[in-house]
Amino acid sequence: MKKFIVGFWLIALPLLALSQPTAKPVSPAAYWQQQVNYSIDVTLDDKQHVLTGREELVYTNNSPSALPFIWFHLWPNAYRDDNTAFARQQLRNQSRKFHFSTAQQRGFIDQLEFKVDGQPAKLEYDPESPDMAKLVLPQRLAAGASVTITTPFRVKIPDSFSRFGHVDQSYQITQWYPKPAVYDRKGWHPIPYLDQGEFYSEFGSFDVRITLPTNYTVGATGVLQNPEEQARLDQLAAATALKKTATDFGDDLNFPPSTTETKTLRYVQDRVHDFAWFADKRFNVLKSGVTLPSGRQVATWVLFTNKEAAKWQRGLQDVDSAIVYYSRWVGEYPYSAATAVDGALSAGSGMEYPMVTVTQPAAIVHEVGHNWFYGILASNERDFGWMDEGVNSYVENRVAELHGESGGILAGLPTKGTGARLLSIDGLPNAALSQIPYQTVASRGLDQPVSNITSADYGKLNYAIIMYGKTASLLKYLAAYLGQEKFDAAMHAYYEQWQFRHPYPKDMQAVFEQTTGQKLTWFFGPMLNSTYRYNAVIAKSKEEKGQRKVLIRNDSPTPFPFPVATLDAQGKVLETQWTKPFTNTDEDDSAVLRFKEEGVAAIVADPEYLTPQLNRRDDRLRTTGLLRALEPVKLRPVISPERWDWATINWLPVIGANTSDKFMLGAAFYNSPLNIKKFSYLAMPMYSFNRKELNGIGVLNLNILPVQFTRRAVLGVVVQRFERYRKVEPSLTLQLPHTAFDKPQHTVKLANTAIYTQDDRVTASIQSLEYGVGISNAIRRWNGHIEFNYFTPDLSEDNRRTVAALVRAEVKHTRYYSPKKTFSVRLFGAASCKRRMILLLPWG
Repeated sequence: MKKFIVGFWLIALPLLALSQPTAKPVSPAAYWQQQVNYSIDVTLDDKQHVLTGREELVYTNNSPSALPFIWFHLWPNAYRDDNTAFARQQLRNQSRKFHFSTAQQRGFIDQLEFKVDGQPAKLEYDPESPDMAKLVLPQRLAAGASVTITTPFRVKIPDSFSRFGHVDQSYQITQWYPKPAVYDRKGWHPIPYLDQGEFYSEFGSFDVRITLPTNYTVGATGVLQNPEEQARLDQLAAATALKKTATDFGDDLNFPPSTTETKTLRYVQDRVHDFAWFADKRFNVLKSGVTLPSGRQVATWVLFTNKEAAKWQRGLQDVDSAIVYYSRWVGEYPYSAATAVDGALSAGSGMEYPMVTVTQPAAIVHEVGHNWFYGILASNERDFGWMDEGVNSYVENRVAELHGESGGILAGLPTKGTGARLLSIDGLPNAALSQIPYQTVASRGLDQPVSNITSADYGKLNYAIIMYGKTASLLKYLAAYLGQEKFDAAMHAYYEQWQFRHPYPKDMQAVFEQTTGQKLTWFFGPMLNSTYRYNAVIAKSKEEKGQRKVLIRNDSPTPFPFPVATLDAQGKVLETQWTKPFTNTDEDDSAVLRFKEEGVAAIVADPEYLTPQLNRRDDRLRTTGLLRALEPVKLRPVISPERWDWATINWLPVIGANTSDKFMLGAAFYNSPLNIKKFSYLAMPMYSFNRKELNGIGVLNLNILPVQFTRRAVLGVVVQRFERYRKVEPSLTLQLPHTAFDKPQHTVKLANTAIYTQDDRVTASIQSLEYGVGISNAIRRWNGHIEFNYFTPDLSEDNRRTVAALVRAEVKHTRYYSPKKTFSVRLFGAASCKRRMILLLPWG
């Protein structure tokens, strides 16, 4: 599933990371997986929005163990009430829609009556998640044996809160039938339905019969078995193909009445692990097809309403492109058709199922690509979402770049023209743009690992920024290091060995190491499993025997390979070389590169922005001149990414006013807030037209992250001058804990403030200690703040000084009692004490 989300908003264990062993392949004899073959009959009642069905499945136990029970997913129950994992996650992720919905808008599954080989069987529901239940078998299912399980079921289809639901009579029927959980070499995997966090299912075959009114058009998993319906779809496709512009489609989105007659559509497919279908009476249909290198034909379809019809016409080409390029770069598409459907999806911009996806036009390539990563390579998405979303995003970005477009979360940003120049992204490669969201969160200590974390544990922004964006960037980096040809060979080998199976990260690593002949623990271990800050710099450069000898220093806590290039006087890359994965303690020649000397004017670290660095200001070194390390400085408005070829100062116009200075006009100059640097600054001069003098604010911060007990520490000083007074305030601010999402957030600030008059006389000194805490979800927010201030005013004429202490405390609670209305309660208290002192001062 693709989510278009853009947001602005450790101490590591390097020895442990370095000790991770090289991945071992799973031997064919040791590997096994369960088989589930389904036969389902279901009828849609589009007046009550109810499915009534019957399911028969044959479960084959290929494991070495006898099974006393089988875990089942009953995922429609996720929409039953507020006591589900889905409901709780909605609140955590700041969504109130489900919480304030009515019982009629929600959904469930009931009328279950399980039998195992004709014998009644008991369901034991999980007490925390009513969408999971353990089916207790009448007898243990022996290793190698099969059992037939049957049950009727009824499903109340919810409104569109997530992937399963309806909007009026437009239906997205997904995660809708009783489904066994995966039992694999790591045990059982019963997982509740979540909006953020996807699925893990057993392979098998499906024979599904869907009964509904005759004027519905359906897109589904599998091969349609009804010749008359196949002819109807071809006729609809031919009629739609005659429409050339959006005007030809019109803007009518009304639902026609349902016919009283019904039809039963049958779909059959093997080697898939899920079945989804989408039905709407308003669908336009377009059909195309591609021929694979083997000569096999794949039919491609798009089903869409009149909304965004022009985009969907182009979308048919995107389906074709995805089938062609994923087949070329990963492995040949094994099914006979691929369909993209326009739907009222509430979870992100699209969701994938075998052979069919519901999506927005902009996400078609990504969602169709999930047929490979999720569909054919069926990894555990809940625990290792990057193996699906991240790897798929990498291939999707390659397709976009092939068509001259930018990929990733910031897809669509201009890289040429006035807008690109103002944002300082002119000439930047896609790799640089793709890393901006990651750099934004990582420079604030808000990032999370790619792997070694479940999908549900990500912050909402990081779910897209890290799992999708950073993973795709890291794979592009790995491909550049290995060489694209070797990387593609490894990906093909991975696909061939693990198609229609359940690979884990170690399995992917083992295939890549076997295929490339290189140990890749540095990548599949620390780089994916940690939040290390990576940085390497050009330490030395000198001419030696007609060559340019370059020494690279790795300032990271773990090894990684690094690219370096030589440039000519015009900035053109002459030669690029890579180090091996190394640390500064390595005794071999890993960190030394030798280039041709002719024409070299500068040396650049990582000229293509491939490595996951936060700091690029030390990436360029000129080989001649006195100021070898200084680069041009450019003034740019608002924000700009960091680049190696020039430094940027950002600016904004500023206006202000107060009772003494009156109207003031000025500008703020600062380093970009996109990627917070170790040293950050703000200079904001403001001219007072009343006093005809210069005022303003200056800020200098030292940002330290991560540290042992805090997420971020900021040591700073603020200097400001207004109304003929000057304030100087050094401070230390601590933000904690490391996690920044569904736990209380704490801030501690210690400051010393001195107020000066025009003649530099101290009028007051204030020492303050502040503590703040906050926690919130979609319906309630708690904030607390306590502050202690100690005041020392200036001496009076008789050497008397009044000192004062002030304690202030505040607690505020805000709660939503409807989707858009809140009430708040605020408790505030303060206490102070004063003491007059006589000081005996030595006067000269």
